[in-house]
Amino acid sequence: MTDAKAKLDEDQLTTSKRAVTKKQLPKIPPEQAYSASSTRMKERQNSLTGANGSYGPYFLEYSLLAEYNQLQKNKLPGVYVIPSAGSPLHWFGVLFVRQGMYQEGVFKFDLIIPDNYPDGECPRLIFKIPIFHPVIDVMTGELDVKRAFPKWKRGVNHIWQILLYARRVFYKIDTKLPLNPQAAALYDNDQELFKSKVLESVQLCKSKMYEAPDSDDPHAIRFSELPDETHDKVKHSICEAKSSLDDEPGMKNAQSSGLSWVKPGTTQVFSRDSH
Repeated sequence: MTDAKAKLDEDQLTTSKRAVTKKQLPKIPPEQAYSASSTRMKERQNSLTGANGSYGPYFLEYSLLAEYNQLQKNKLPGVYVIPSAGSPLHWFGVLFVRQGMYQEGVFKFDLIIPDNYPDGECPRLIFKIPIFHPVIDVMTGELDVKRAFPKWKRGVNHIWQILLYARRVFYKIDTKLPLNPQAAALYDNDQELFKSKVLESVQLCKSKMYEAPDSDDPHAIRFSELPDETHDKVKHSICEAKSSLDDEPGMKNAQSSGLSWVKPGTTQVFSRDSH
């Protein structure tokens, strides 16, 4: 019985070895099948990374959130933006100009971010109403951001820098290679006429400030007129807060002892006696 079992085990081992020696590699698939498989792999890769290269959709949204946080930390004076409720690639904004030739300007704009951000082109900034300015397209209202960012560099350039540039162009005017040659020529050769054109542009934007936005996005910037009663209450609360601050010991200094609010178009200061 033992000899029979040993012979059986030896036969099984021999059969197993033969089976191993007879195994072959799988056949090479035809070229058409290989191409189809390769195409499916590429499609899967594209679906994972999206249209924005190495940044998937979640990474893109995270990147834009980080950009928005950076913007809040930098606190650019007179610049307000908010991402669209429908797409993180579209931001609504408004720019208030407080001095210079464009003083009292209230300029709404759209910031359009490419879908392959931050590896693609520079984001675009387009004013809702074209402004008379050498570096703003008179037909489309688009600001020439590429003169400041000829090549967008990931990790070096940021959205808050575009907004800083947009603010700066209204204080420091550049007439080289203009998008609006007429504005550049007037600025260089006839400043009085240039100022009158600028004033017309500022007044036009102010006259349309309270109009409903052209988008139904809930984050689109809207202005509503402030009733006189509400304005007086706000003014009163500001002055009261200023008064209590001045009364605190050690808080009065050259910066906090004066009021900086003046009536539009005048140099008359809002004083505590007048409220």
